[in-house]
Amino acid sequence: MSSTVEVYLRYPGDAVAAVARVSLFLGARGYFGSPRETFRFTLWPQAGGLLGVDLSAVEEGPDTALSPYDFGLSMELMDAPAPVRGEMRERAGREVFDRLTALEVPLAYGDHAYLFADFLPGRGVREFPPGTGWEEDDRDVWFEPRLHGTARPADTADHAAPFRSAGSVRVFETDGLVHFVPWGDGAAMAPVASVRASSGQAVLGRMLAETLGRSRQGAGATTADPWSWVTGTAQREPGDYARAAVSIDIEVTESAITAVPHGGVTEPAGDHVTQGPVVESLAVHQSGPWDDASMGDLVLRLIRETRARVPS
Repeated sequence: MSSTVEVYLRYPGDAVAAVARVSLFLGARGYFGSPRETFRFTLWPQAGGLLGVDLSAVEEGPDTALSPYDFGLSMELMDAPAPVRGEMRERAGREVFDRLTALEVPLAYGDHAYLFADFLPGRGVREFPPGTGWEEDDRDVWFEPRLHGTARPADTADHAAPFRSAGSVRVFETDGLVHFVPWGDGAAMAPVASVRASSGQAVLGRMLAETLGRSRQGAGATTADPWSWVTGTAQREPGDYARAAVSIDIEVTESAITAVPHGGVTEPAGDHVTQGPVVESLAVHQSGPWDDASMGDLVLRLIRETRARVPS
């Protein structure tokens, strides 16, 4: 029996955009990114247990049911009793599939061997008979002319081109782990985008751009707690995290980019993640077009220089 179930989706954007949208719709607290554009987050589905979810690009030949899809979510259920883990995993995967139909993009659901269902906007969900495989042998069952009978639409998003993704983000860093926390209506929002500083400036800049865009959706975008993700992934209590972390308030408008660094707090911060004093001499206010790599470089530079200016 497979240890994972999978949901596949066609999405008109890169993996950073896809995971931001998917994790928001699933109510995730946050997600980890990597230079290989593989992302990891966790969910607590109604079926019980802890669901680990990996999102990555689909690499599939032209003659399978998977060929129309851009990204796959591979899901493994942990912390569940072994005798019922398989059934619970399929139920949790089905819950994810059903919730993602609200994205209104083509989806498919199954495991490593079999296809359970798919979804097409305008047509709805199609259930498949038990034993339906992904391969060409079952083409007469899974073939859908609007998906498999036409060329894949081109991704019209040009993420390398200059653009300005207006919004507000608070960036926190400790022990080389960077968190991009969307900030809207005066409050932190989820999901938080997390990445190692060593992943490089282009990856950090791209994840920052996507987080800025999500910050405009308002604090009610999800009920998940962003701070439990930030402190939990850093394995620190909130007060300890606030003392150890440096942070940057980043605000992007149509005309300017403002970045204001903060050191860690010097007094106990209680049960909340608070920011320390502003390092005014390092504040940045600049105009000009957006560039992912340049913005990632700005974040890394301000983290490095702030740590050099404030007590450890």
